[in-house]
Amino acid sequence: MKKYKIFSIILFLLFFISAESKSTQFSNGKTSLSILDINIWSGLNYKGYLKMGEYETDVIREKRYQTLIKQITELNPDIIGVHEANKLPQYAVKLASDIGYEVFFHVGVGGIHLGSIGIPWNLREGDAILVKKRLNPEFIGRKQLSGGYVSNWATFHFSDATQVIGIRVTIHNKPIYVYATHWHASLSSSSEIISKAKELYKNGETSEEEYRSLLSDINEGVKWRISECEKTIEFIQQTAKDNPFILMGDFNAESESQEIKKLLQFDMIDSFHFINKDSLGFTWDPITNLNHKIHYLKNDNLNEELNLYSKIRKYSKNIPKRIDYIFVGPKSFISPDKISIKSSKVVMKKIINGVHASDHYGIFTELEIINL
Repeated sequence: MKKYKIFSIILFLLFFISAESKSTQFSNGKTSLSILDINIWSGLNYKGYLKMGEYETDVIREKRYQTLIKQITELNPDIIGVHEANKLPQYAVKLASDIGYEVFFHVGVGGIHLGSIGIPWNLREGDAILVKKRLNPEFIGRKQLSGGYVSNWATFHFSDATQVIGIRVTIHNKPIYVYATHWHASLSSSSEIISKAKELYKNGETSEEEYRSLLSDINEGVKWRISECEKTIEFIQQTAKDNPFILMGDFNAESESQEIKKLLQFDMIDSFHFINKDSLGFTWDPITNLNHKIHYLKNDNLNEELNLYSKIRKYSKNIPKRIDYIFVGPKSFISPDKISIKSSKVVMKKIINGVHASDHYGIFTELEIINL
């Protein structure tokens, strides 16, 4: 009996040492982490009270959905951020079920709703993060960035509302925080937009009052996004603290804008620009995207342009832009021995069954996690 006990203890110690060795090997090993972010497009024109106008038929919407599923499956990302998921929760739950991911979501805009009842009846849109279950994801919270009251159960607002949602995943027994956001859409203050407005004014195609009003509207939109930026940073500071994080989304701001520059100053890296210094990386591309050509162009042709704002808005919609991003931070973690950014590219550009998956293209970034 004594020999048996000694033998059992030796076996236990050997098992413990072996398990510890494997754990150490895993902790010090390299792990790849791929992230996809895509605004999947609600297909709404955001006009109407009882019901928002819709650009496409149910048949086309289903075709787009199947195109989305096919391309997500091909990319096989570990983490996915989606925006304009409509209607929630049904859309997010179905998407997660169809591709086999865990999902975390929150309503972003909904008009006036109590549960599924309210107006506009076809609007209950928001953001979601889908994650492979092996990453042990946990929801950490959500911060409202602008707009009136919005919860998953009820909404009460008459203008745009925005948010950032966050989760935590675990790699090498260490946390990485992941955030998804969708900022306010309005005319940017890019030199191209301002120059076009000035040209129309100098050519006598608009009044000084209209010109000054346009500049004021542009400035208000920039202020709105700067406020969203500050609140997003605050949320990351409160939750991630000194841990590594990923921030992804449709920011409705170009890379040279004040809004994006302010994000970068906070201590994060634009993963696409880090890899592709000289690439434009358009994610909003009316020149190549069929949804722009078919739906937006047709809609624009139905409306005669009457004022400076509508002319500039139409002009802006037809300019290719990079407005979707995946940021990684803090900068101190981006190094060959901690977190390495291996690749970043624009994706979801395939036409399948005659449709593009969205009016945006996606961003796909691959990281290598070495030591956290």
